[in-house]
Amino acid sequence: MEARHLAVGLAGGRIAIGVVSLLAPGLVGRAMMGSDGDSGGTRLFLRVVGARDLALGVGVLAGLDRRAPVRGWLRASAVADALDAGGSVLARHQLRPIVFPAAACAATAGALLSGWLAEQLDA
Repeated sequence: MEARHLAVGLAGGRIAIGVVSLLAPGLVGRAMMGSDGDSGGTRLFLRVVGARDLALGVGVLAGLDRRAPVRGWLRASAVADALDAGGSVLARHQLRPIVFPAAACAATAGALLSGWLAEQLDA
């Protein structure tokens, strides 16, 4: 698969996660943490993270569509995902047991893929 196609898929997934986190933060919070995930502070945090993911995904897609550089967007995505992976490890006792490995692995994979794509595209 071409790096460009991987970048489009990754950006689309980031946009989807961002939109769901913005529009249904309580649902996302409960899925991740159980009943504790529906507090006002958690909903606010999930909306902020959702807005970040939406912006990063749109930035990558817009750059690819315009044939503009996307390395910066992908590097920012890699950093965000690496921080999410670290945050998942630190918050593992607050996450539902089935969520922790999925969240940590998805964030780590996103960081690695974004970092690799940043070097493949715009080269």
